[in-house]
Formats: sequence, C-alpha cells, structure tokens
Amino acid sequence: MPETLSLMKRIALQRDGLSRSHRGVADYVLANPFHAATMGIEDLAAATGVSVATINRFAREFGFQGFVGFRAECLRIYARTLEPVEKIRRLEGGETGALPLMLASLVGVRPNLDAAIGLLDVSACSRAVDMLIGARRVYIVGFGVSSALARLAQHLFEPNLAVVELIDGTGGTERVVRRIRQVSSGDLVVGISLLRYSQLTIDMLARAKTAGAGVLAVTDFADSPLVPHADAVLLAPSEHVALHASATGAVAMIEALATALARRCSSPETEVKLTEDLLPYLYTDTP
Repeated sequence: MPETLSLMKRIALQRDGLSRSHRGVADYVLANPFHAATMGIEDLAAATGVSVATINRFAREFGFQGFVGFRAECLRIYARTLEPVEKIRRLEGGETGALPLMLASLVGVRPNLDAAIGLLDVSACSRAVDMLIGARRVYIVGFGVSSALARLAQHLFEPNLAVVELIDGTGGTERVVRRIRQVSSGDLVVGISLLRYSQLTIDMLARAKTAGAGVLAVTDFADSPLVPHADAVLLAPSEHVALHASATGAVAMIEALATALARRCSSPETEVKLTEDLLPYLYTDTP
C-alpha cells in the first residue's frame, strides 16, 4: 500500500478484506471522518459497537501502534479546518481590549501581502490576464466569505470585459447549477476560495474543466484543492491571528489583476467618457 495514499483512501481500499468487526469500524470512520478525528477511543468503540481492544487492533491494521496514532492522523486531515478553534483558545485568558486586538489583526496580515508578492509568477500573471481578455464569457465563482471577493472581482473586471457573470449562491442551488451548465469551451471560470475551502467551488471548477472552459484560481496556498483544476493560479496567503482566513491578500491580488486588466483594455479617452457619464451620480463639493 503506497504511503502517499491518504488514510481514508487506504481504509476504503482495504475495507473489503477486513474482518467483520473491523469493517464496521471502517464504515463508521469513512462515513464520519470528522467525528473519528475528534472523539475518544471509548466513544468510537461505543459508536461502532465493538470493544476498545478492537479499536486498537483496527488502528494497528493500518500501521499505527494504537488508537492515539490513528486519531492523530485523522485529526491531521482537519488541522487547517480546526485552526480557528485553536486560535481562539490561544486568545483566551489574554488581551481583551479592542485596540490591542485590532492592532494585532492589522499587523498580523501585513506578511500576507509580502508573501503574495514573493509568490507572483510572471507566466501565471500573464496567462491570467490573457485568459480574462480572451474569454467569451467570464464566470466568477465564490461562496461564503469568498462571495464578497467574487463580487469585488466582478465589480473591478466589468469595465473592461464584455460579459462577467457572478455565481455566489444568490438565487439558491438551482441557479448555481443552471449557470454552471451553461459554461463551455471559450469561457473562463474564475474560482475564489480560501481556507475552509468550498467543496461547491471545487466541484464547479472540475465541471468547467471537463466542459472545456479555462479555469483561473485565486486561492491561498499551493496545496489548495483548487490548484489541480486550474490552468493558472494566483496565490494570496491568508494567515490571521484569530479568523480562519484573512481576505486581505486576496483583495490585493484581485485589485492587482484588475490593474493589469485595465492597462491592457482601457485608454484615457474611454476613462474620460466613463467619468463624464458617472459625474451626475458622484459627490462633488461644487454647488
């Protein structure tokens, strides 16, 4: 059994060759991986109707000395997902004043911008802009916290692109499914998702790829699950002292992409005309 396979894949592959009691444990772990990662050995034994000794033997079946090692590996799968819980625990008993906490947040996200700058890749940047300009239609996908980032991208890209569709969950799942079914060759899907990644976003990128569309991902880490489905990736680290992810880097990356897009597509003449059209709706200090 290759060691590179994840624990859950190993359990699934070996499941049919296990004893009946071990198959019961395997079925529970596969159906409830988060619970298996967070419950104690007695709780898992009770949930699967076996003895504590059987749970330890099951763990040894997969190369662990006992349940402790098995549980640690299960927990590792959710390490990033559970990170906000640990962050809040670290804050407990410490500073409670608003100013120091807000200062810590602001100072803490500054390295994300430096890291994003360091991760910029010339080919990825050029390809991202070329894909946006060359697409027949651009679909921007983002759910949860990333829906705000998707709306920002739509707002910044629209002045320079013919068709920019937003898929952010508005209108419910039915509308999301209808929109993604319309994606085809010649289109571009921009997927935006940070830690606590959206499975729906990942599924939509995979479906767009299968349909022959281009895929651009804006995400935070090189091992983000969006990366395997993307033709180009822009990385914006999202570390934060308390929240599960900071959007600061992603906002800056979207603005940077919009800047390059504007330079390729805009001219002083078009900007003057746009400003004239908007002028009646803008605040000025003239009477």
